Amino acid sequence: MHISRLSISGYKNTKEKSEIKLNKGLNVLVGENGSGKTTIINALRLALRENEFSYMNIDEDDFYRSFDNKYSAPEIRIDLLFESLNSDEQVTFLSWCDADFKAQLHLEINANPNRKGYYKKEIWGGAAKSSIFEEETFECIDCIYLPPLRDAEEKLVNGKRSRLAQLLKKQYGNNKDTLVQSVSEFNKQITNNSENKYNEIESAKKKINTKLEETLGQRLGQSINLQFAETTFNKIVESIKMVFFPGIQQNDPDKYRDIATNSLGYNNLLYIATVFAELELLKDNNMMTVLLIEEPEAHLHPQLQVKFIKYLEEITRKLEHAQVVITTHSPVLASSINTDNLIHITQKEEKIIATSLKEINLGESKNYINRWLDVTKSTLLFSKGIILVEGISEAMLIPSLAKIVLARHNKDLTGTTRMLPNSLEEAGVSIININGINFKHFMKLFVNFDSSTNSNQLPIYCSGITDNDPPKTKENIYDKNGVLKLDEDQEPLFTLVDIFPLPGEEPLGANSALLLIEEVNNSIWGRLFHSPLKTFEYDLAIEKNTSQMAEVLFNLWPKPGKVKTRCEKISLKNNLYDENDQLLAEDAKYIFKHIDVEEVGKGVYAQKLTDYLELQINKEWDRVDDTKSNIKSVYSNIGDVIKVPSYIEKAILWSCGGE
Repeated sequence: MHISRLSISGYKNTKEKSEIKLNKGLNVLVGENGSGKTTIINALRLALRENEFSYMNIDEDDFYRSFDNKYSAPEIRIDLLFESLNSDEQVTFLSWCDADFKAQLHLEINANPNRKGYYKKEIWGGAAKSSIFEEETFECIDCIYLPPLRDAEEKLVNGKRSRLAQLLKKQYGNNKDTLVQSVSEFNKQITNNSENKYNEIESAKKKINTKLEETLGQRLGQSINLQFAETTFNKIVESIKMVFFPGIQQNDPDKYRDIATNSLGYNNLLYIATVFAELELLKDNNMMTVLLIEEPEAHLHPQLQVKFIKYLEEITRKLEHAQVVITTHSPVLASSINTDNLIHITQKEEKIIATSLKEINLGESKNYINRWLDVTKSTLLFSKGIILVEGISEAMLIPSLAKIVLARHNKDLTGTTRMLPNSLEEAGVSIININGINFKHFMKLFVNFDSSTNSNQLPIYCSGITDNDPPKTKENIYDKNGVLKLDEDQEPLFTLVDIFPLPGEEPLGANSALLLIEEVNNSIWGRLFHSPLKTFEYDLAIEKNTSQMAEVLFNLWPKPGKVKTRCEKISLKNNLYDENDQLLAEDAKYIFKHIDVEEVGKGVYAQKLTDYLELQINKEWDRVDDTKSNIKSVYSNIGDVIKVPSYIEKAILWSCGGE
């Protein structure tokens, strides 16, 4: 038995009905802040009556309200659908079931409070409110909630709210008498002091009683006794505390320490381990246990995060009765589990959009994505927008180029709603380096390639940037006398030579990713843009950016000589070519050929060019006055730092909101 679907309307940020499909076992909710992950967790807590943290209290802020305050939800409605009930569960939850033995649970809360300020809640099982509803049915479902930024130490020390006490109560079950008897006998030994072992306590007791008699007299006085602890079972287990040792298999009790001296991360794990132990006990007592955890990565370093989520996967496989729903902002966690367990959450048009990666038609790309969705690439699950790039150069430079593109975009839109953020970071856009041209694997998350009826995709604007990569041309090889060389079969010898197109030319590209463009660009969320001429670096130079790029290359080249001299000459031209495209192409070719060489390297060059651009951009931002009266001038100057190729500009604007 498990929750297969959750529906929410009128609650928190959900005006429209929002449906969230959940998997049996482990469900990991990922997405940016404010997307609705906590709303989902709290809706489950409300419907399942989780009350350890007193969440059953509803106030007016729980009802959806529009930002203009013109609309307020008249009610909160939360609906759960349970599937895969075994025969025992079908009998127990019969009044909740339809003809297919799918159980329904509904919660409705009216927005009009009563005279005491409480909001009326109606809860029922089955399709109709008139269905027979038995409160005892809830006893077969246990809901456990671990909040974000939880105080693990508080939950592990002794007291009524101790998680340890709850575990011990379940552990003992009906076998309480032995523990109570042992503690009672110990108390009697103290009270009676028959063996004269506790004379100090006996003396203190007598002194207090004497003073009471002296103060109040025999008629009005009282008597006291001293004992170790109360002998009721609940008080006994609530007085037990946890201690720890920074290692395993330690048997010396004197070496254990108070958990107050432990780290936040390890106390967090001790707390969660106590909950897991509780789950093991509940498997025989309850038909279903729902564990809700918010941000389990709190205070855990990456290795512990991976270990934790792997263990969580394991126990949900072993415990058939357990369903776990966790929220996370950790790319480490998201990249460490199978994509089938991931559910992407986002907020669109006043409702929560939940997309299970399990339901996206990934085809043969599924194993690829599971294998390659590492910590870096999994950031796409937490982003408002994505830019997929081929290599390290684009990954380094695009964020700086984006600041220039966005400045140009915002220059004439200052103060309007069409303005975009000033950087990809502000826009929530992530650059994902896919280390090659395998765009189709990643694009399947956003684009339905086979036009099947299953059209689930992640509702995130995703653009890809790829090279044109025109094929090399054949050039015959001649000897020093100008005679054509032949091979052993008397065929002309030739070599393959790179071509360097002129501005405005449209060379046919050999990049296989180009075949995806039409299909990707007809989708809702995806776009794929390619360099019109050759590659990223060459096309950037051919936009009349040779002066800036040659200056960076000059500073990088390790020794004086012809290369530095040529770079200096190119830089001094200040990008002025008097419409001489041939000369421009020659300079762009020279820069391109001296970037990807042993003396420099694409990655190093991209980093230095990024530093150069950031320096120019930051100088302009430093000019902004307190009233921002010169903001248009600043935007204009930033937009002129370097000329960004059109295909890169389009990719940036698309990722920032589908422009």
